[in-house]
Amino acid sequence: MPKRESRCSGYVVPAVLRGAMFVPGQAPGRREPARVTSGAFTAAGLPVPGDPAQRNVYQLTRRKGLPWTPGLDGHICRRGGELLGRGELILVDIDSPAAVDGTPLVNAVRWLADRAVEAGGLLDLSATVSVRTPGHPDSGHLPGWHLWYRAGPACPVRMGPLAGCHAVELRPRGTCPGSPGYVVWAEPDQLPVLPPWIAALAGHLPRLPAISTGTGHGGWGAQARLDGIIGRLLAARRGERNRLLFWASLRIGELVADGDLDTGVAVRALTDAAARLGLVREDGQRAVAATIRSGFEHAEAEYEPSR
Repeated sequence: MPKRESRCSGYVVPAVLRGAMFVPGQAPGRREPARVTSGAFTAAGLPVPGDPAQRNVYQLTRRKGLPWTPGLDGHICRRGGELLGRGELILVDIDSPAAVDGTPLVNAVRWLADRAVEAGGLLDLSATVSVRTPGHPDSGHLPGWHLWYRAGPACPVRMGPLAGCHAVELRPRGTCPGSPGYVVWAEPDQLPVLPPWIAALAGHLPRLPAISTGTGHGGWGAQARLDGIIGRLLAARRGERNRLLFWASLRIGELVADGDLDTGVAVRALTDAAARLGLVREDGQRAVAATIRSGFEHAEAEYEPSR
């Protein structure tokens, strides 16, 4: 049952999520974390980052985020923020990629609902915290959904896009319910565990060889998401490889923009995957680099050529 549209009156973060950790945003509609002064790092006994862009709440809290308070709730309502799952929460991110004419390429919600029925389950948007997302018009994505669940300790799942539909992705963190432009559709008394049929779709694929994230801020979440994105890219079929390379560059660029992943490590991982797919051989290094750069630019991430 619809609860309310997010607005700056009362608390906008669902009560069931207030025990989680949050990172306030810099401005509505942007991924930038809130900036802090150099003095805040000094007061916390931490070195001041040399890059001014790194002087933000992500770095100050060492990626742990801030506990919920009414004041933080108000900030999220006005300027946005992000919720960190920290291994206890899982976000099912349902995108809606658009074709050139603006129509959806795939109905990811219908696809997920069909998989639920096949498994004898049900995709119930009222059973958990369901958030209608505004989409990303600049990168060709229509409004989608965020579904929040508790992680099942007895059933660890692979983070990243689902093999059957890359528009559905499991993530350890995401935009916080209550951010400007979002509508919260349900507020249960207790957040349910990730349904077994979704866990089965995610699978327990063997991990790729560990890649050092370079910054150390993202922890297991950054490595898990990097593994999942690169794994999905390597599974691309002929005819979809370039499109998935851009998609992977956009998603990994978000990790770079958030300070979870070193730029050089990210570009090397994407370039190596493109080489394994045969794109470097067929299209050339410049074309591959241009696709990766485009994805990074859409994610507002720094790009540097692979060496």
